[in-house]
Amino acid sequence: MLSRFIQKLKAWYLAHQSVKRRWSEWDYLVLDIETSGLNAKQDHIVSVGWVCIQNGVIELDTARHIVLDNAQIGDNVGIHMITDSDVQQHGKRQESVLRYLRHLLRNRVLVVHHAPMELGFLKQSWLEHALPTFSLSWLDTLAIERSKANRAQQPIQDGGFRLDACRERYGLPDYQGHDALTDALATAELLLAQIAYQGRDCRLYDLNQMGGGRTRLVPRS
Repeated sequence: MLSRFIQKLKAWYLAHQSVKRRWSEWDYLVLDIETSGLNAKQDHIVSVGWVCIQNGVIELDTARHIVLDNAQIGDNVGIHMITDSDVQQHGKRQESVLRYLRHLLRNRVLVVHHAPMELGFLKQSWLEHALPTFSLSWLDTLAIERSKANRAQQPIQDGGFRLDACRERYGLPDYQGHDALTDALATAELLLAQIAYQGRDCRLYDLNQMGGGRTRLVPRS
């Protein structure tokens, strides 16, 4: 009971503070997850990539790309550009990677492109590895872009909210490779472009209103 009360109090405090503070006063971790399919209950995580944003700047020295040791590549090698040899030589235990991510996210806002997908796999992994309950704040660049289009009453064609299509609207170049780290960097650049469009006084609160929230990752009961 006490721990739940503390979590709710912390969530309220963060929400209250976000109303006042500019977006650049917060730290962010931009994450991309490559998976074997779209169903978090049936498919599995192949690799993860992330990069941090601090003081409004993408910190390239924080960029990481990690392949999981239980990744099953098979015919997906052409999609993920990861081979069975990569898994054998460089694969890391999923539980260790998740614990490291939890550590990095303690004082950062998670940023993803298409939160239902990314959060779905995180939640399923938390269940499977019985990690301690963890609450986090998140932003979804896809949801932010959709909110912007709705406000402008701008119709977007099918596929227009894919990462590369969103980047194209801001004049950002298309990356040839699409591994987890490349997509994390691409998402980080998209977020900065979206913020620049909102204006210099953009707050985390404003971004949350467009496409953000909080979620709890919980172990299997």
